[in-house]
Amino acid sequence: MARTRTRTRTRTRTRTRTRALLARLPGQARIALVAGLTALVLFGAGAWWLFRHAREDAARATDNRAYELSTQLAAQAAAGKEILGDPLRGWPLIEIDRTGRTVAAAGGTQHLTDLAALLPPPPDQPPHRATSGSQRGTVHVGAVDESDRDRFHRPDGTLKPPPVSNTTAEQRALIAHRQAHVLAHRTMTVFATAVHVPAHACRLPTEPDGSCRATLYVLVPPDDAEAVAAPLRTPLTAGVPLAGLLVAALAWAAARRSLRPVEAIRREVAEITDTSLDRRVPVPEARDPVRRLALTTNTTLDRLETAVDRQRRFVADASHELRSPIAALRYELETALAHPDTVDAHETLRNALTATRRVHTLTEDLLLLARPDRPAAHSLTDLAGIAAELVHEYEQRGHPVSLRGGPDQAPVRGDGLQLHRLLRNLLDNAVRHARTAVVLKVTPDGRTHTVTVAVHNDGTPLAPDAYERVFERFTRLDEARTRDAGGSGLGLAIARDIAERHHGTLTARSDHPRPGTTFTLVLPGPK
Repeated sequence: MARTRTRTRTRTRTRTRTRALLARLPGQARIALVAGLTALVLFGAGAWWLFRHAREDAARATDNRAYELSTQLAAQAAAGKEILGDPLRGWPLIEIDRTGRTVAAAGGTQHLTDLAALLPPPPDQPPHRATSGSQRGTVHVGAVDESDRDRFHRPDGTLKPPPVSNTTAEQRALIAHRQAHVLAHRTMTVFATAVHVPAHACRLPTEPDGSCRATLYVLVPPDDAEAVAAPLRTPLTAGVPLAGLLVAALAWAAARRSLRPVEAIRREVAEITDTSLDRRVPVPEARDPVRRLALTTNTTLDRLETAVDRQRRFVADASHELRSPIAALRYELETALAHPDTVDAHETLRNALTATRRVHTLTEDLLLLARPDRPAAHSLTDLAGIAAELVHEYEQRGHPVSLRGGPDQAPVRGDGLQLHRLLRNLLDNAVRHARTAVVLKVTPDGRTHTVTVAVHNDGTPLAPDAYERVFERFTRLDEARTRDAGGSGLGLAIARDIAERHHGTLTARSDHPRPGTTFTLVLPGPK
């Protein structure tokens, strides 16, 4: 059990190291490796199938040829003719009669020990035919008969060299003995055919009527099928690795070519700084993920450039806005220090306080706009109650603000302080631009689950091209009047920012030629 756990841990560590090694390889190297291994597996399986198929076809053809040969030779033997064998292959054969005598032999079978006892049993003798059908079997050949060893061996035990010709009986015997050594201790296919030789052609009768009955065995060495398939072994063995390497190289080149646009994108992005945000990455022509990556990168760079430009304008506008109240405050203080006897200390302090309040208000607005776009709180807030409270406050301060048709409650989900700031900014803007009246109207819609707040002033209507511009930071359509009223151009920008944080909308419209402008706030209500 402990040994099994050890093997499991070892395999796990090996797989972990392999994954870590593959993870450190470049992408094109991993692609080439996977493609090469896949090609090796596929080509290797194909080569194995091809070699096996060729060997099986060769074995099938060899068996068919051996069957035909055994039938032909048996017919020759039944006619009393000499058995010559197959001149192309030289298969060994042996004919044994019913008494166990060897009638004919070729290919070295006569030099094998006890071959007759090892051969499969003879097939049934045909009653009226000269030969029977060949039966297929196997035989494991024994050792070579070395009773006449000095005749075929040298003094050192090695076989004598083959003769140049085999015309004499001694030369033929030497060749047969050498063939017997090739056959020894091997398993071979054997085809057995029964032979009936009539009495007039029989030399060694085995039957009472003077005829001969024997069995002809044709032995097929296993090397014949292997020899046919052998020429395929070398090209397949060398070709499969070469094919795998070729596929890996092609995969490497294709991956490197495919990743070339990615490298161009990387180089371009690496060279982009805050002073060169107008640069864009090259977009390849191919409709592939790399093109989509390039387009997405350029879109992101567009947004980044826009955001940086907006931030720079914001900083510049904020610096410009802060310069005036700070300059005024400095002027009042320097004048008081330079001419302490000629200035009114109370008036100087009041002017300094006014400038300080303006700096404080502007700083608070800037901090509100600069904070991250985090979602607002989701507590229930009564928008109708906030509207009624603000209208009452403005009426007490003498501003012409009225609430029209307000419901008892208009609940929305959000931050009460932020929504209070939103409505106050809208009312401040309306009061600043109104001629005679400001009307605030709260309308809940149960069908769409929204609450609409409309703030209308009867001042000069906005031009259509200013409907969106008024919500930009530090925008003043009436520069002198806004400065005198203490506006900074951030109120409506903050109002829209709060509306968007609450998943709502804030728009401006003017109904020409009717005087005035209406700011419409739509917030989602509770569901």
